[in-house]
Amino acid sequence: MSFTLEEFWQCVLSGLSCLPNTILLTVVPVAFGAVVGTLIAIARIYRIRFWGRFLAVFVTIYNGIPFLVALLIYNLIFMTKFGDVAAFFHLNLSLANVNVMGVGLFALSLMEICSMSETIRGAFLSVGQGQFEAGYSIGLTRGQTMRRVIVPQMIPVALPMLTNNVIGAMKNTSVVMTIGIMDVLNGAIQPCNVTYNYLVGYVAAALIYWGIAAVLEAASRKAESRLGSYRRQTV
Repeated sequence: MSFTLEEFWQCVLSGLSCLPNTILLTVVPVAFGAVVGTLIAIARIYRIRFWGRFLAVFVTIYNGIPFLVALLIYNLIFMTKFGDVAAFFHLNLSLANVNVMGVGLFALSLMEICSMSETIRGAFLSVGQGQFEAGYSIGLTRGQTMRRVIVPQMIPVALPMLTNNVIGAMKNTSVVMTIGIMDVLNGAIQPCNVTYNYLVGYVAAALIYWGIAAVLEAASRKAESRLGSYRRQTV
């Protein structure tokens, strides 16, 4: 099995051409997961009637399901039920006219919602209840205490976990090739369909994913360093 730089470079360029899809499949689920995950974390922390317990059970169960299995289930439901749904709403659409990108975004978003809710909940619980009492003692309201006392202490705790969530979401996008979405991995192996030397494509995709992860890690370390410097100045 040959491994030439020319073929490797072709695979890298082909993979990079699909990078916008990978970015989309990372950014949208992470953003959606951060918003909805925060709401779920709040419901669980404050034990909102019914919803707190229901969401705790849902997150626990869903976190135990492999992402690939969930993705294949959603894709199968989409493939088998789309025609019925389109007919019900009198839509002149067929599967050939619909992009499966939505299935990938849905599956990734649901996974990120659960991951983000656990991250935010863990960061909140890391701050002692005494911090609330300290805020109340100087006349702050509950909202002011959260904004000025609790959240600034949560961020340094949550940042490494949030970075891991983002990197994990980016790496999970490689799974969507199983349902036909053109991501970095799928793009990188396209030149290999001629030579059947898929090792080159896999290595090229691995290099691209590693590069993205390295950039995210560097940005996270920079942010942590600045937060640490700020906290030292305020002590």
